[in-house]
Amino acid sequence: MPIPFSIVCELLDEAYALCLSRKDHKAAVRSWFQHHRDSINAHDASLSALLSTLLPGMRSDRVYCIQATRLEKIIARGLCLGSSRVAELTRYRSSGNDVDLADCVERVLSITPNCVPCGYEITVEEIDELLHSYAAGIKWSSPSVRATSSLLTQRNQRDLEQVYSRLTPLEGKWFTRLVLKTFEPLIFESNQVFRECHPRLPLALKVREDFSAALELVQSCKGTFPSRQTDRKTTGDYLISKFVPQIGTKIGRQTWAKGRSIKHCLDLGYGRVSVEYKADGEYCQIHIDLSKGRDNLKIFSKSGKDSTEDREKLHSVIKSSLNIGKPNCQFHKSCILEGELLVYCDLEKKILPFHRIRNHVTRRGRFMNTDADDRVTPHEHLMILYYDVLLIDDRPLLHVRHSERFQLLSSIVECHQGYAELVSRELVDFDRPLAASNLRNIFAKTITRKEEGLVLKMDIPYFDFFGGSSTFAPQCIKLKKEYIGTFGEVGDFSVVGAGYDPNKAKQYKIANLKWTHFYLGCLTNREEVKQWSHKPKFTVVKVVEINETLLKSVVQFGNPMAISYDENTQTELLIQPGLELSPKLTVAFTNPLVFDMRCFNFDKDGNTGFWSLRFPAVSKVHFDRDWMDCVAFDELQEMALTSTTAPDLPDSQENLEWIAKLEGADPRGIAVDAVSQQTTTTASGPSQGHSFSSLRQSTPQLPPKNTIANSPVTGQPSIVGLSFSSLRGHEQGNDGNLSNTQTTANASQKQESIDSPSDHQGSQTKRSSQNIRIQDERHPPLKRHRPIMGAEDPIDPSSQGGKGQQSRNPLANISGNYSQARTIISISSQETEIHKPEVIDLTLSPEIHPLSKDARKSRELDNFAIEEYKLDPSTSATDEHLSKSSQHAEGHPGASPEQGVNASSSHAGEKEGGKLGSQSVQPAFGTTSATTPAQNETQFCVYTARDCKFSKTSIILAPSLHGGDLEVSGLLKNHGVQNIIVDIERWLKDSQGLLETTSYKIPQSETIVLVDSIANGTEMDSILSRIEESRKTLPSGRRRWIRIYDWHVLKYVSILEDETITKKYYDGFSDPWTRWYCGLV
Repeated sequence: MPIPFSIVCELLDEAYALCLSRKDHKAAVRSWFQHHRDSINAHDASLSALLSTLLPGMRSDRVYCIQATRLEKIIARGLCLGSSRVAELTRYRSSGNDVDLADCVERVLSITPNCVPCGYEITVEEIDELLHSYAAGIKWSSPSVRATSSLLTQRNQRDLEQVYSRLTPLEGKWFTRLVLKTFEPLIFESNQVFRECHPRLPLALKVREDFSAALELVQSCKGTFPSRQTDRKTTGDYLISKFVPQIGTKIGRQTWAKGRSIKHCLDLGYGRVSVEYKADGEYCQIHIDLSKGRDNLKIFSKSGKDSTEDREKLHSVIKSSLNIGKPNCQFHKSCILEGELLVYCDLEKKILPFHRIRNHVTRRGRFMNTDADDRVTPHEHLMILYYDVLLIDDRPLLHVRHSERFQLLSSIVECHQGYAELVSRELVDFDRPLAASNLRNIFAKTITRKEEGLVLKMDIPYFDFFGGSSTFAPQCIKLKKEYIGTFGEVGDFSVVGAGYDPNKAKQYKIANLKWTHFYLGCLTNREEVKQWSHKPKFTVVKVVEINETLLKSVVQFGNPMAISYDENTQTELLIQPGLELSPKLTVAFTNPLVFDMRCFNFDKDGNTGFWSLRFPAVSKVHFDRDWMDCVAFDELQEMALTSTTAPDLPDSQENLEWIAKLEGADPRGIAVDAVSQQTTTTASGPSQGHSFSSLRQSTPQLPPKNTIANSPVTGQPSIVGLSFSSLRGHEQGNDGNLSNTQTTANASQKQESIDSPSDHQGSQTKRSSQNIRIQDERHPPLKRHRPIMGAEDPIDPSSQGGKGQQSRNPLANISGNYSQARTIISISSQETEIHKPEVIDLTLSPEIHPLSKDARKSRELDNFAIEEYKLDPSTSATDEHLSKSSQHAEGHPGASPEQGVNASSSHAGEKEGGKLGSQSVQPAFGTTSATTPAQNETQFCVYTARDCKFSKTSIILAPSLHGGDLEVSGLLKNHGVQNIIVDIERWLKDSQGLLETTSYKIPQSETIVLVDSIANGTEMDSILSRIEESRKTLPSGRRRWIRIYDWHVLKYVSILEDETITKKYYDGFSDPWTRWYCGLV
C-alpha cells in the first residue's frame, strides 16, 4: 500500500525535536526505516515521492511561488477560519513568539481539528502528485516538470485548500513546511537517507541526479549486484558497466573541499595535481544529443535546473566550438561537458565581473534585476570556458583519470579567443619537495591579478567506483584567499536596522528573540555629520545574519536604541529595490551597532547600481567602537574597485608580499615547506661514489595513495618548477628500492642521524612522513644535531679546530651568537675511510634551517670543534684555489654534503703537511674578471668591502638575467661580484666548473646559479636538468655540488649587509639564503 503521510510526519517531528536539542538524529532515521521497511518496499510505494518529501530542497526543478504570507491566506480559506482564529494563525509575524507559520497551523488544528473519515487519510504519493502538478503550472519550474502538465490534472490553490481540510495537526504542520520547502533547522544527511532506501542509491544519484532516473537505474540492476564478499575490482567493474550517464539527466558534481592554507591543500591532495585558474561565472553542464536534430542541446545549472532556454545566447558558441554539424566534429552521437559561463569584452580583451552575466542571461525569458546596471555594449558577449568532459558517444568517462579526460577534452574542443576556451592550468606534483613553493607562487600570482582563485584537481577518476576511499571524499579543492585566515576581512560596518524571520528564529536557542537579520549601512555624509551634526544618511548595502554566539552577545550587551522603521526620524536610510527582500527592515537603530565584516569579494547586487559585499560574514561585534568611524560609502566603492580591477602590469613586489603572507598563514605561522626542510636526515660515512640521483634512489619511496592503474597520458603541460626533476622520480621498481633500503640499513651501524626540529611539533604532516630515517635498530646511531648556520655568513668557509668531544655547556651560558657560529661535525678519520652507502634526505634545504630564536635556544647543542676561517685580503677574487685549513661546514651554502662529512679528515697538519702546491687558474668561459688587463683596481662590495658574501663566489646568470636587466647588473656591481659567467653552455662543455679539487686542502671558489624562478620557472627547470646531465659525464668521486638561488637573493643580502637598515625582514624567513633557495644539483 502507499506510504501514509502520518508516519513520515512522525519521523520529521522526532528528528526535529532532536535537532532543537542539539542531538544527532541519524539513529532515529535508521530506526524509522527499519521499522517501516515493509511499507517502504511495497510494490505500490513510491520511493521517489518519499525522497521528495524528506528532502524538499533537492527538488529545485519544482517551483511553487508560495511564501508564508500567501500560504497563510490559502490555509485560512481551506480551514474556513474566523477572525479570532486568523489572528492566532498570524502570531508568527510578531517577533519574540518563537513560532513559525507551521506551529501556528498545528495550534489552530489542535483547537478545532478536522474530521477525517477512516480510510481517507492522505498519503505521501498523493501529496507528491499534488505538488508536482501544481509546480507544472508555474513558468519558473524546469521544462521537464512543465512538460508533464498535459499528462496530469491541473492543480491550483483550491486543491491546496482542500488538502488542509484533511490533515491532522501534526500533518498540517509538516505539510506547511513542505510547501515552503524548508524544514530548518532540521536538515537530513542526504546520503544516509539514500543508503537507507538502497545501498547503491548514493552512487546512482551521483551518476544520474534525478530521483526517478536513479531509482530506475538501481531497479534495473536488482538481483545482479555482486555480493558483499566480492572483491572491490570485480564490484567496481560491474558498477562502471551498469552505472552510466544518461543524456538529458544531470550528473552530480564532485565533492569539494575548501583550502584553508597551502599546508591544508598539501594534506588533502596527492600526486600530480592540475591547478586550474578559476573564473567567476556560472556553472554549466552541457549535454549534446545529435540524434535530436536542432534541439540537440541541454544545459544544466549548478542547482540542477534546466537552463537551456535561459542561456540561449550560448548555444551557437557551444555548437561552433564543438564543430557540431561539420565533418570535423570529434563525436558522432552524444557528449557531456562541464564549463563556466562568462561574459567577455572584445574591447577590453578580458572577462567581465560576475554581475554582468544577468544582462545577457534571461530567467524564463525575462531579464531580472537589471534596472540599475550599465547598458550592454556591442563588444560584450557570452563565452564558455571548458574544463572537463564526462561522456563521448557511448564511452562514459566517470571512471577515467582527470589527465586523460582533459586530453580528450582538448581533442574535441576548437578554441576561439573570447568565445570558447579551455581552462588555463598548471601541473604541480604534490609528492615533490617544491610543491608548496610552486603552489604558493601560483596562488600569489592569482591574487595579484585579482582573479577569483584556484581549483586543485587530483589525477583521479571523476567518481570512485571501486570504494578504495570514501565515495564522497573531497576530489577537488577550492583555494581562495578569503578562505585563509583573515585575508577576507574588509572592515567595520554600521548596523542601521534589523528584521525578523520566524523560520530563522527557530534555529537559535534564544528566548524572545526579536531580530534575526541585520542591515549594514554606509554613511554618505560623514563629514557633514562630524562637522555640523547633520542627520546621518546611510545607504543600506547588505543584509546579513550572524551565528548564535554573536547574536547572544548582541542581545545581552548591545544597546542600539531600536525604534520602529516607520517612526524613525533620527537617521535617513536609503534602501535600493534590490535589497527590499524578506524579511523586511522593521526596526531602525538610532545608535548603530558595529560589525567587523569579512567577505569573499565585491559584487553589484541586482537593482542597486553600487558595489557591495559578496558572501559577507560577521567575524566580530564591537561594542567599544563608534559607528562614525565605520566604512563610508565612498570608501566601500573605492575598496571594491581596487579589489576587482587587475593592474595593467604585474607588481612583483605585491607578489612577493602575498607569498610572505601565504607562508605566514600556514599553521603556527611556519611555512609548510620550511617545516619539511627540518625533517630527519641520515648521513653515514663518506660515499662520494654516489651521484645525487643515485642517492635519491636509495631512499625508500612511499607508494602513492589511491593508486589507480591507467594508461599514461602524453602531451600534457610541463610540470611547474620541479627543480629536482631527476631526483624524486620512481626510476626504480619496488624491488630495487627494497634492496637498496636493506643494504643501507645493514651498513649503517655507526651512522649519525640529525634530529629534526619538526620532531618537537605536536603532529607530523603527510609530507614529512615521506622523509624516512634509515637506521639499524640493533645498532642505534649516535645522535647529533644539524649544524645551524646563521645569516651572518652563509657562504664563507669554516674549519674544524679539534676532534675531541667537549662537555656540554648549559643553555643559559651559551651566547645568542653561538647559534650563529659556523660549525662542522667531527667524524673520526677511521670512520671517514669506511665507504658506506650514504643516505641523504634530498628534500631538505642543504644550507640552513630557518629556525626561530626560541627554537634555537631550545635545541640541544653538542660541542662541535669550531675554527674561524679568515680569508687573506690580498687573495684575488678570481683564484680558483684558496688556502684554507678545512673544508666547508655541512650546513653551509658554500659546501656540499660530502664536504661536510669529510671535513674532519682534512684538519690542518692531520694527514698532509707543508705548503700547498700552486696551480695556474684558467679564466672561466664567458666571464668578466677583476684581474683582466683592462681593469687595474679590484672592486669590492659597497656594504662590507672584502667581507661580502659574494666576494669569493662565481655567479652563473640564467640567460633571462643578463643582457638587459639593469637591476641585476647593478646589484652584482654593488656586491663587487667580479667572476660572472654568462655563457652557461660553454661553461658546461668545459666541465671544469663541475669538478671538485683533488686536494682537500685546496679550497675551491663557490659557484652558484642565479635564476628568475618567479617570472621564468621553465628556464630554471631547463638549467637544472642541463647541469645534472653534465654532472653524469664526470667522474663520480669528483662531481661538484652547485646551488641555485633566485636573483632576488642579491637584494635581500643587501638588506643583510647594509648596516643602515636596522629592521631586517626576509619575508618571514631567518635569512636571505633560505628565502630564495631554489635547488641543488
